[in-house]
This record gives sequence, C-alpha cells and structure tokens, in this order.
Amino acid sequence: MAQPAQQQAPAATDRAADDARWAALMLSAQDGDKDAYRILLQSIAPYVRAIARRYLGHGEDAEDAVQEVLMVVHGIRHTFERGRPFKPWLGTIASRRCIDLLRRRAHRAQHEMADVVDVDYHAHGGPGPEETLAREHQARRVRSAVDELPTRQRDAISMLRLQELSLNEASEQSRQTVGSLKVACHRAIGSLQRALTGKDPSHD
Repeated sequence: MAQPAQQQAPAATDRAADDARWAALMLSAQDGDKDAYRILLQSIAPYVRAIARRYLGHGEDAEDAVQEVLMVVHGIRHTFERGRPFKPWLGTIASRRCIDLLRRRAHRAQHEMADVVDVDYHAHGGPGPEETLAREHQARRVRSAVDELPTRQRDAISMLRLQELSLNEASEQSRQTVGSLKVACHRAIGSLQRALTGKDPSHD
C-alpha cells in the first residue's frame, strides 16, 4: 500500500518546487529583473494553458485566454506578496478570466440564436414594420427561453446547434460524455419548443 504514496510524492514535490521558483521569479521581476520576468511568463504559460483548456477546450478561445491571463498578470504583478503561494494566486486569475470568456461565449450564442430568427423572417421576404416588431419580440422570447434552460441544456444547445461543434468536440470542450450531451440537447430542444410554441413535442 505504500507504493502509491511513493509514486505521488515526486509530483507533489515538483508542484511545490514550481510554486517556490515562480514566486521567486515574480519577486525578482517586481524588483526590476526583466530576465526573471521573461522566464516567469514562459514558465507559467503551459500551466495557464492547461487551466484554459479545462474551461474552454482546445480552440482559439483557450489561446485567447492564455494571452489575457498573462496580460492580467502583467497588470497586477505588483500585488503579489512575498510569502504568498504563487500557484493559487495565478490559478484564481486564470479561472476568473476563463469564466469571463465563457460568459462572452454565451452572449455570442444568444445573438446567434437571434440571427436564426432573423433568417427565418427574411426567407419570406423583407419584413415590414409589423414583421420587424414581431421579429424583435420573437428574438427576445428566444433569448429568454435559452437563458431559462438548465446549465447543461443551455451549454449543449449552444455548442451543438449554435457553434456547430461535433459531438466529440463538444464532449472534449465540456468534459461531458457524448451520451449526456445528446440527452441534454434533446431536452433543450423540447424545452425551447414548449416555451416558444406552447406545444409539447413529445405528443406530436
């Protein structure tokens, strides 16, 4: 039973060593050591990228998050205090920035859903004043209906129907199984149909 603990010890030691080394580099950077700062940014980039990919998958959003996190670190590097663990400080910054990007992604998805409504109206000719008002009302109803979905259903409909990711891509990005994504998407479509039409698709 002692073997697993022995195997885990080097990893824990490595993490502690990284934390101590990065903290020392940051303190040197605060004192104006440009080389230490350059080494620090190069060293923490893979760690930040790993966090970004857990939240955002392996696409461009994750790389954007890495750059934004490094910019935030640059802007607030003076706030890091001597004796403070570096990794938790950096991890909090990275997680918050990724969550911000997820919110932006959800906002984009809502606009894309509204665009789908626009396309439906334009397909039947240019809208007049009454159709324009109806379209705006429908867009608001769609956005409201999407907002009301449970988180898993909202994520599934966004990834599979709005972003047009494959099931495998969505599974990797969301860390959900393909089966659970299918179920969530199916339920989301049913919920949206009930919210927007008042009909239960299961009875069709």
